[in-house]
Amino acid sequence: MKTFAFAYTPYYWLTVTSLAVLLFLGGLFASSFWFSDRWEDLFKENIEFLVECDPGMDEAKLVPLESRLSDIEGIRDLRYVSAEEAMKVMREELGELALPDSMDNPFRGSFRFKLDPSKVDTAYAHELDRELSGIEGVSAFYYPDDLYSTIRSRLKSISLITGAFAGILILLILIMIHHQIRMYIMQHRFHIRTMSLVGATRSYIRKPFITEVLKMSSFSILVAAIAYLTTLLWIGSLAGQSLFATNLDMVILGMVFIISLGILMSFSAAWAAIQRYLESTDARDFI
Repeated sequence: MKTFAFAYTPYYWLTVTSLAVLLFLGGLFASSFWFSDRWEDLFKENIEFLVECDPGMDEAKLVPLESRLSDIEGIRDLRYVSAEEAMKVMREELGELALPDSMDNPFRGSFRFKLDPSKVDTAYAHELDRELSGIEGVSAFYYPDDLYSTIRSRLKSISLITGAFAGILILLILIMIHHQIRMYIMQHRFHIRTMSLVGATRSYIRKPFITEVLKMSSFSILVAAIAYLTTLLWIGSLAGQSLFATNLDMVILGMVFIISLGILMSFSAAWAAIQRYLESTDARDFI
């Protein structure tokens, strides 16, 4: 086995990179497919609703209004944002040119809140709108018109595109790994022939090639795993929660899929290529 020396050509690193991209997309697709409900809840939990208060309300009127809102089923993370705070936030986002200090404050005090994921739908939002309109001190209720329908359709489109792209990549990478092994075999075909003549078993001849491809896949698995975990950290930061704490099983499933797919694809492609050569009567049959 020490006589086999494998060259790391640009084609080799192209195969490693392509396999890493496939495994990364596969991990995301697996976690999003099996846990699609959780992904939906994750986005639903971060949709914010706004109840605008009547102008000039003092603290004595705001306290009972806050208590009344907190008693409504499904409302959570209720907080009050004064007109001054709203003006400050909008000035930071739009800049002082759009909202100069000389401009009168166009905002009113408001309550912001989120809903339980099970309550985030258009029917309940309309029901909530009717209920809030009858509460003293509430002047308006604002929420996205389509709520989650747009996000859901985008997630489905992204999942379909990712799945289709991953399917194409699987075929291409299997071919790339197969050709990588073919180049290794043709590079060492005289060694293989000599080993066969002296009685080496097929498993003994096959072992260094399988080992080399598994080493190649380990590079891809490592890169894909880092990219996968980094993406989940980024999504968690946007959602304001740690996916590793709330959805550890989803994270583990994606990692298991990345490792399993990487090993399975590399082993099967390498085994098929070396087996095809060993079953040929002459090296020229393989070319």
